[in-house]
Amino acid sequence: MIKSRFFRILSATLVVGVLILLSYNEQNVKILPSYRTSSMKDLHLTHKEGSKVKWELSADKAILPIGNKEVFLESLSLKINRTPVIFLTSGSGIYEIDNGDITLNKNVELNIKETTFTTDTMKYNSKDEIITTDDDIKFNGNNFLIEGTGLIAKTKQQNMRIIKNVKAIFYR
Repeated sequence: MIKSRFFRILSATLVVGVLILLSYNEQNVKILPSYRTSSMKDLHLTHKEGSKVKWELSADKAILPIGNKEVFLESLSLKINRTPVIFLTSGSGIYEIDNGDITLNKNVELNIKETTFTTDTMKYNSKDEIITTDDDIKFNGNNFLIEGTGLIAKTKQQNMRIIKNVKAIFYR
C-alpha cells in the first residue's frame, strides 16, 4: 500500500513537472540583476576623429553603473594628442559617455614637456578641447613657480591662462 501510494505521488509530480516544462515561455521570464554596477580593470579608451587619435584614456579600474551615462574611474591618465602632447593624471575621475567630457579629481597633475601643473580637480571638455579648473593651481618649470586660482587652457590654440591671484617666482 505504501509503495503504490509513493508511485502515485511520484507519477503525479513527474506529470506536473513535464506540464510546467512544456508550458515554458521565454518572454515571461524576467531576470533581475543582483548588482547595480559592473566594473572592469585596466580600461583603455581611444577617441578618434577620422583616422587621427584625439585622446587616450586609461584607468586601473572603471565602475559602470547600470543605466547611467557616466563611468567612474580610479587611477586614471589622459593623453591629449596635440603638439606638444599633454598628459593628465589623477587618483579618480568621471567619464561622461554622451559628450566625452572627463572630470579628474584627487591630486590632478598636468604635464606638458618639462612643466607640471598641479591642482585638486580639473575638467577636460572633449568637444571644445578646453581644460578648466576653479581650484588653486601650481605651475612648475625648471626655473619658475607660478601659483594662482583657476585655469583655462585651450589646447587647439595652445593657450593657457591662470585666472586670478597669480604669483610668480623666477629662478636663475
